[in-house]
Amino acid sequence: MAKLSQSVLVGASLAPVWDHYFEVTGWPAWVDGYQAVESADGYPEEGGTLVWRSTPAGRGTVAETVLAHEPRRLHRIAFSDPEWSGELTSRFEVEGEGTRVALELDYRLARSGAIAAITDRLFVRGQVVRSLQRTLTRFRLEAEEIAALGDGSDR
Repeated sequence: MAKLSQSVLVGASLAPVWDHYFEVTGWPAWVDGYQAVESADGYPEEGGTLVWRSTPAGRGTVAETVLAHEPRRLHRIAFSDPEWSGELTSRFEVEGEGTRVALELDYRLARSGAIAAITDRLFVRGQVVRSLQRTLTRFRLEAEEIAALGDGSDR
């Protein structure tokens, strides 16, 4: 299983950052490769499920199950799609006047063997790191813009 992590400091307080992370209508703007929700049951609470579809060049249909949901602190899911499966942990922590958002991804490719291991090391990992970076960069921009438009009562 490969483990990757990326984080970003969002220039906004914890409450609106956390809320924005779970606002489905905002996902197309910042979740890399996201297109639409197909179904949701109890999401984002622990035990909840979510099935979403990617853009045509993306991952296909992605199924998620929430493994842990600690408000304003942590959200951990198990995921699977046709090419890979694993867990994604999202952590939120106050840092100065902002909020640190960290994504930790543990994944395994659906295919195994020597060729899959080489493909993962040479191609997949780099693509996944760039996808996490794009997601976090877009999220930071969106969350900061929304916080700036707010009335300031949450700061």
